[in-house]
Amino acid sequence: MSELTRGTLVLHTSLGMGRVVAVEPDAIHVFFPESAKRFAAKLRWPLAKPMLRTEGLEPDPWLEGLTSFALDEASGRYALNGNWLTHDQAVADFLERTPGGFAASGRTARWRSAREGWVELLGGGKGEALLAAGDVGEIVSRLRKVERLVAAVAGVVEGGALELALADPALTGPWLEALFELLSVPSPSRARFDKLFAATAALPAPAGTAWTLATLFPFLADPEKHVLLRPKATRGAAERLGCDIRYDAAPNWATYATLRSVAGKLLERLQVIGARDQADVETFLHGLSVRRPAGRAEAESAAAPRAPRAPRAKAARAAGRPRGKARAEG
Repeated sequence: MSELTRGTLVLHTSLGMGRVVAVEPDAIHVFFPESAKRFAAKLRWPLAKPMLRTEGLEPDPWLEGLTSFALDEASGRYALNGNWLTHDQAVADFLERTPGGFAASGRTARWRSAREGWVELLGGGKGEALLAAGDVGEIVSRLRKVERLVAAVAGVVEGGALELALADPALTGPWLEALFELLSVPSPSRARFDKLFAATAALPAPAGTAWTLATLFPFLADPEKHVLLRPKATRGAAERLGCDIRYDAAPNWATYATLRSVAGKLLERLQVIGARDQADVETFLHGLSVRRPAGRAEAESAAAPRAPRAPRAKAARAAGRPRGKARAEG
């Protein structure tokens, strides 16, 4: 067995696949998603070693992406946020609210409409041509028309935010240049994102809107490649799924790249229920950010769970294997 460190994937003979979230001198804390509990199991070390292996395990991008673990001082256990949901719980809630799935989602339909507006007004090289002609005012006018379409999607843009942000042509020009440079290539480099983020930070934008300004129009231009970051909603939804997107209020590459990775993994998992692109992922995350699923145990975190109980057999007890139906322990 390779040395166990934080983030290592392991396979327990009875608890299944897990991820090491913390290592202590005499114990390891392992999160087992099959338990459907937010607490990691605390296994005594090295007594648990015979029940674990690390060799030959397939990568699990979703499990590896779970990063929002914090130590509960009272119990000495590591846990995800109290409102954490398993992926299956989140999907069940989405389908309960939207029985027809993404194809029946009004939010997704409004995103599609806003994207069509972008394509009609600024897509296909139209924006670049206007910028090359120095017609910044016309581009801003068209962006505001797109903004009005986006306004139909709840919780995305504040009225007047774009007008205020793009009021100064001297600052708007560099921002538009960075935006269209980003959109001009199939796979933008980090440098192009950094340029757009810096130009966004220079705009006189209302507080809390910088991320939306930096990510909304790339997202509309190509929702198969780009993601939208709505600070409160996106971060909150990601945390409910156990993912820390390394959020910072100022647009930056580390946060964006982390969100893009999380959203990409989520899209893969949602394709089985009809997700097509990041517009569907945004719809899914929005639902998580505004509603707590019915039937979720409110008192789950009221008392810390006990560590897995050992069976009578000495060898099994030494390895930390739970007894009976302790597979649900987490």
